[in-house]
Amino acid sequence: MRAALVVSLEVLVIFGTPARAERLGFDPAVVYKVPRGDAPASGPSDAPVTIVAWSDYLCQYCNRVQATLDHLARLYPGQLRWVHRTLPLDPDNTLGAEAALAADAQGRFRPMNDRLFALGGQADRAAVELIARELGLDMVRFRADLDRHAYRASLAADEADARTLGISGTPTFFINGRPIHGNQTLQVFADVVDQELARAAQQPGPARYEALVAQGKPSADVASQSSLRRPLEATSLYRVGLGLPGHQSGPDDALVTIVVWSDFQCPFCARLAPVLGHLRDKYRTGVRIVYRHLAMSFHRSAALAAEAGVAAAEQGKFWAFHDQLFADFGHLERADLERFARAAGLDMPAFRAALDEHRYHDAVIAEAAAGEAIGVDGTPTMFINGTPIGGARDADFMDRQVEVHLARARELVKSGVEPVDLYAVLMALAIGDDRADPSRIPSVAAHHFELRAEDRVRAVAAACRRRDVARAAELAGTLAGDARRRAALVCAGAGIDLPR
Repeated sequence: MRAALVVSLEVLVIFGTPARAERLGFDPAVVYKVPRGDAPASGPSDAPVTIVAWSDYLCQYCNRVQATLDHLARLYPGQLRWVHRTLPLDPDNTLGAEAALAADAQGRFRPMNDRLFALGGQADRAAVELIARELGLDMVRFRADLDRHAYRASLAADEADARTLGISGTPTFFINGRPIHGNQTLQVFADVVDQELARAAQQPGPARYEALVAQGKPSADVASQSSLRRPLEATSLYRVGLGLPGHQSGPDDALVTIVVWSDFQCPFCARLAPVLGHLRDKYRTGVRIVYRHLAMSFHRSAALAAEAGVAAAEQGKFWAFHDQLFADFGHLERADLERFARAAGLDMPAFRAALDEHRYHDAVIAEAAAGEAIGVDGTPTMFINGTPIGGARDADFMDRQVEVHLARARELVKSGVEPVDLYAVLMALAIGDDRADPSRIPSVAAHHFELRAEDRVRAVAAACRRRDVARAAELAGTLAGDARRRAALVCAGAGIDLPR
């Protein structure tokens, strides 16, 4: 069959493709009536948002989007229900999909699914049996299910529903019936999830998903789908929070706040580091600099270095650690991180314990996810009083930018805005949301604004991610009902039991 396919492709290259009607696509603003079928599902059964995904373990774009989906789940704790359906790239190679369904029959779909994607779908019979054994599956039952192809009918049903809808490739997602095709950015997913949370709130009840998609269109119906990604606009003001505690240099009443998403392994970030040092020295109390972590996936050592940075921040010495690391850029092995920590004056047993436990792994991922959801797609990316600037810039350029924003800020102060409230006022006028920890977006000192229930759940989750039990309990104090249940579920996953 493969030889025939190769010959057919060669013929098409020589003689051209036959004329055919263009495939129809999906309108991203429209709801489609998408069945869930009997496919494996994960996440709360009563979640307000259901994401039905067609993918395949052999699909490289499906593999690449997994990190984005993981970040999405962390941004919306307890609010997403995932339905996993298959559209095989190669009908003769469905071993991975069959193994996942066999694992689902024993209550272990999600770990099998994650392992198969980690292997890029390149798993033979011996490999899936090894995974099954490691997951503690009943091997007699598992082998029997594979031998008799027990789940071929389920895969056929997935494929039939995909064809009926008009799905032509993987991955394809439907968020409460709203389509997203391909390996899109986190921003694209988060924008649709936010809109669907609002729609779901108007449709409570146990059959919420069915009601939300009941009037949806039956199949693909548009000629093409435009790009959903919205790049950062240099003239817009973005709502950007102050990130993790301990990552700030400069006072709360500084007239200019610079929030920078950076990566300890990024050479462009290394170029920017002395420029930030220059701004700290030159403007002192006039500028506040906030460092936020975006460890790029292709930087092997960046994630652990970011965790080390958070561990240093917990001891009040983030910037000392930051300066040591960038002064000796390119050395990020565990021994190097410990060397920087000693030079920064950290309590070494506490620092080592944090790295050994990967205590701040989830906090680092959430910081990256928050940046990606706003539209940050590379490092370094700065926001000066909410206005974005990408890339490494020199000291002269940054001085000019700071002076412009200082002048604007002084005009606001003259009009009656207190310096300590300046950033809060700007954020009240900004667009977008900081989805990592909404409680880290300042509010006007004289007017405390109560967090919305959903934002409070995110803030509680953020506190639990960084193991701040006292902060989590304080924030959770006013939560009740479903919101409290979801917050408790997330914190329990971090080993923290919220007080009842």
